[in-house]
Amino acid sequence: MLLIYLTIIVCYLYLILIAYFVFGWKQISVFVPTSEGSKKISISLVVACKNEEVHLQRLLSCLAQQSFQNFELILVNDHSTDGTSRIMQKAVSAFSNLQILNSTGFGKKQAIKDAIILANGKIIVTTDADCTPSFHWLETIVSFYKKYPSDLIICPVRLSNSGSLFSHLQSLEFTSLVASGGAAAGAGMPILCNGANLAFTKKAWLQSQNDLHLEEPSGDDIFLLQSIKKRRGVIRFLKSESAFVTTKATNTLGEFYRQRQRWAAKSPSYTDWQLIITACIVLSISLLVLLLFGLSIYDPSYWKVLIATTTVKFLIDASFLFSVRTFFQLQYVWWYAFLLSMIYPFYIVFIALSALLFKPKNWK
Repeated sequence: MLLIYLTIIVCYLYLILIAYFVFGWKQISVFVPTSEGSKKISISLVVACKNEEVHLQRLLSCLAQQSFQNFELILVNDHSTDGTSRIMQKAVSAFSNLQILNSTGFGKKQAIKDAIILANGKIIVTTDADCTPSFHWLETIVSFYKKYPSDLIICPVRLSNSGSLFSHLQSLEFTSLVASGGAAAGAGMPILCNGANLAFTKKAWLQSQNDLHLEEPSGDDIFLLQSIKKRRGVIRFLKSESAFVTTKATNTLGEFYRQRQRWAAKSPSYTDWQLIITACIVLSISLLVLLLFGLSIYDPSYWKVLIATTTVKFLIDASFLFSVRTFFQLQYVWWYAFLLSMIYPFYIVFIALSALLFKPKNWK
């Protein structure tokens, strides 16, 4: 009976959390950019690169064709051993305002720090070398900042989809993270962002640089958000199709595992209580499903409770994903959400334990 009560409580808390996300998402209006007055705002675009010979040229081509060209580009080479440095040098002829730096330390955080310290722009925009931005990407960010001055702007990211089942599930899981971050910001409790598409003022970053936990291999984005939030800075989500960047999905389960482990490894350093509570609720319902699954093997009477719990979780998750499907261009939401719901409890608990037991050493 105690387990039944626990199940009801956890499911109820999870329902409240996701309902709050749905509410937050609906609070954010779709932004339509305008170019009026945007050229007066100076921005610096920072790209940290480590062995990005395969991807960097494509990103540079996209940047050279941006509708907004009044930006400073800062490329930072984090001790690459391939042809990354050569591609950077070739970019000099394509960009009139380009800085090429060699990182003074190791890791993405140090590379980004070196760039921001030397940046001349009022607004810093960060992305990754393997990302593909839309044509009006920078114009949209600058236009949004002009209309809604912010200390930090969370911008949307999506994964490219190869059409495989693994790619579909990976894309849906990634979308749930990005959409949750946007929805939480819309509800007034920003908890997540992604450095692959992030904009913030240099002033806000300088005020936060001592809170960025350089000892962690990743987390330059979340720790910055938490620091700005702690100072009651203005944090918004940019809900615009033209603000997207697209990044590649991982090719193998091994790559996916290492990436998610790296993301999870920094969680013990989180101090934001809203993020901690959110993570605890998500982890609790996953642990509950695993507990019920284990009990059901030995006692068939638990199967009804297990089926009821997984059904409730699936309906809650699918309802949220359905609410964001248009913006993120999701297809077959209910089907892939069902498949993901079968895997997710095992995956999230495994990643959480792995991140605690095996700390990743670097960002690549």
